[in-house]
Amino acid sequence: MSTLTDVQAKADAALAQITAERDLDNAVAAVVNKQVADITDLKAQLAAAIAAGNDPVALQKLSDTIDALLAADTANAKIVTDAVTAGTPAG
Repeated sequence: MSTLTDVQAKADAALAQITAERDLDNAVAAVVNKQVADITDLKAQLAAAIAAGNDPVALQKLSDTIDALLAADTANAKIVTDAVTAGTPAG
């Protein structure tokens, strides 16, 4: 049988872990938000380059790269979302 001291020690350890994870969660959120901003900026620059009449082959290559960035960002976000969902107790 656990003593109240044992339970308190486990609760303290769990709180410390959750607090540390919050720092990690904030760091992940900052990275994701920066990636979204970067992709949005790249899309705007691509639109400007298209409007300026640049080389169609170079534009297509840039467009494909931006699409790949978006796909990778979406895949990374899904990994984080799945992990958070798996670790969240049902209400």
